[in-house]
Amino acid sequence: MNSDIAELGDGGLSRVAVISTRPDGVITSFSSAAERLLGVRAETVVGSTTPAAFHDPFELEGRRHMMATRIGKMIEDPFGVIVGPAACGQMVEEEWTYLDSSGCRIPVRLFVSALPDERGHIAGYCFVVKDRRGQLQAEALLRRQAKLLDLANDAILVRDLVSDTITYWNDGAVRLYGWEPEEALGAVIHEFLDTTFPCPLEEIKREFLQQGFWRGELIHHTRAGRTITVSSRWTLLRDSSGAPSGSLELNTDITEQKRTQAELTHAHEELEARVLERTAALREANERLRILSSRLMEIQELERRAIARDLHDEIGQALTAIKLNLREIRTLPGSEAVEKQVVDSLEILGQVLQRVRSLALDLRPSLLDELGLGPALRWYVGRQAERAGWDALISVEALTSRPSPEVEIACFRLTQEALTNVARHSQASAVEVRLERTPQELTLVIRDDGIGFDLETVRASARAGTSVGLSGMEERVRLAGGTVTIVSAPARGTEIRASFPLGTAPECTREDLR
Repeated sequence: MNSDIAELGDGGLSRVAVISTRPDGVITSFSSAAERLLGVRAETVVGSTTPAAFHDPFELEGRRHMMATRIGKMIEDPFGVIVGPAACGQMVEEEWTYLDSSGCRIPVRLFVSALPDERGHIAGYCFVVKDRRGQLQAEALLRRQAKLLDLANDAILVRDLVSDTITYWNDGAVRLYGWEPEEALGAVIHEFLDTTFPCPLEEIKREFLQQGFWRGELIHHTRAGRTITVSSRWTLLRDSSGAPSGSLELNTDITEQKRTQAELTHAHEELEARVLERTAALREANERLRILSSRLMEIQELERRAIARDLHDEIGQALTAIKLNLREIRTLPGSEAVEKQVVDSLEILGQVLQRVRSLALDLRPSLLDELGLGPALRWYVGRQAERAGWDALISVEALTSRPSPEVEIACFRLTQEALTNVARHSQASAVEVRLERTPQELTLVIRDDGIGFDLETVRASARAGTSVGLSGMEERVRLAGGTVTIVSAPARGTEIRASFPLGTAPECTREDLR
């Protein structure tokens, strides 16, 4: 009997109610656990009451009729209905409903043993009563949890860790894979789903047992033969002793997500390829534009040089010849009558000659070709300062060798454009022009003390095409291989700094420049 009780678990006699009776059912002992369970004191029931007093009378009456149907006669004694199935020396197990002293219904598991005497007759009965309320609550909770698992969209399954067989298969798994639970339960999981792993299965199992968790992407096959990709999360389950016993696995179908991701990756790669193509095309177009711009400026300089030469050689010489002729006319007899007209003509010719020389010098100063950048800058800055009334500071370092013609022309034209803008817009009283050279670069600095301007506003006008002065200067410097920095602000003047890298080319001669 003691071994029978021990099999019930829950800590033995201290956790279950034990009631002993005579053969006629009168209670002879009533344990403290029975007192707690049923809410009565032992002395009130021992020697006067049978266990039938604690049974639900309606349930007891139903069992009495069921027994009568089975054995063919009605048993009148309620106690006989309870112990009837128990043969001498044996124990029977049944589920009953007890009532405590307040009338509260208690579902119990009842173990009834018929105790024999030395002659083999029944000497009494032992009732072991186990409260099932906690078990029923746990079962109800499990049913609710199982229902929630079935409501989940994801496939949830439990795998036995030793046999790798499926022991639980929710409705989400049915929807995802197509197999009903009775088809899936007991199947070897990875054979059943034809799993493809991201790495060897033994490595995954080793990591799973060490960490108690694993997640990754698996490839499965459904009942319909469709290949799917799932995001799988495994959680290690342990038995009551703490030993690993199973794996709770949650599988989310990410096939569509992977397909979309692959399409996005493909689209991104196509976009990158198109961007590279467009970038290459833009780079090629910019290079063509640079070559065209450079050629345009080269042609412009050649035209300026040709026009300056024509002005100096052709028109200048013709005007000088006219001037000489007019002077000779003044010496002829009778010229007194046209003296005034001749004098006026000579004065006009002198002004025209001066204007022609100025135009020729502005177009292409001969000093730039013959003596180089330094003397040309000194002459031009001094001439412009004299015209505008500026205080001019000119600092030009001696150049041991001349820069390339492109750099010389870029520096001179940048100075021309900058000083023209100073004269037109800045209201400056002083200008400074410095030409500095290091072994690595040539730097030209042009600074004024005028009213300055907002650089972003001017650049916006340049982008709109309404003002191209700054962009023209920057483009000229860039085509010559240099960089330019412009610093200005209202009421703070303007500074333009252009730098050109210097190579190791030999000194240019006058013939080279021509």
